[in-house]
Amino acid sequence: MTEEREKKTMIDSRIGSNVIATIKNQDNPYQEVDIIYMAEENGFATSGIMKHFGVREIFIPAHMVVRDVELMGTIVAVILEEISQAHDSEGVFQYSPYLEVMGKEYTMKKSGEYMVLEEVPQ
Repeated sequence: MTEEREKKTMIDSRIGSNVIATIKNQDNPYQEVDIIYMAEENGFATSGIMKHFGVREIFIPAHMVVRDVELMGTIVAVILEEISQAHDSEGVFQYSPYLEVMGKEYTMKKSGEYMVLEEVPQ
């Protein structure tokens, strides 16, 4: 599958999904990323990262969001800031396999068309 077709498929697969929030880049407001609820996948995914930056969307399992919605929003915002900075400087962004936000450690792993966020057990 070509990259362009893959991008179209990823965007089309979200049509009809429930958007629960939208995050806008403060420096470039046209860069919007939606957070959508995906009942069939039992979780939440971003929609817009591939469109604006050409890197994988993020998937967050529902059980993590239920525990701390604000923390999940902060994590997505931190990652989006890193993606945006790389894009603005014409650098290449790659998801880090590990990240720490507000004292908690997480991993990011490829799964299908997503980067899945998982909490590291304490």
